[in-house]
Amino acid sequence: MKAPFTALAAVVLAVVLAGCSASNMARPGDDGEPRLYSNNSTLANRLSVEALQDKKVGDLLYVQATLENGWKFELDFQYKIKWFDRDGFEVAPESQPWRQLVMAGRSQNNVQAVAPNPSAVRYEIWVRE
Repeated sequence: MKAPFTALAAVVLAVVLAGCSASNMARPGDDGEPRLYSNNSTLANRLSVEALQDKKVGDLLYVQATLENGWKFELDFQYKIKWFDRDGFEVAPESQPWRQLVMAGRSQNNVQAVAPNPSAVRYEIWVRE
């Protein structure tokens, strides 16, 4: 009787892990919320991801993130969405340019991007000055 229970437990565990690995969310922080990545901690602390959506358009992953400037002054920065395949390798890193964005104090802006090819299944949002 133990063998069927063990097999069932293995199947349930595989389904749960497959669901977790299929997530397309920008890598969440320790609190489970999506976050920005930056080499500039001041900029990263002033910006946050307020909403994050993704969908498939044909074979390509399409992302929209709502960034919020939590600072009372204007922020002038660049952002880039980095794409990764199932094995964690960055997909076409040179094909995705840095884009300029100027946000008024205490404002929100949507940023969008489409994966460079169908092998991209995960993404990260990066910012820099």
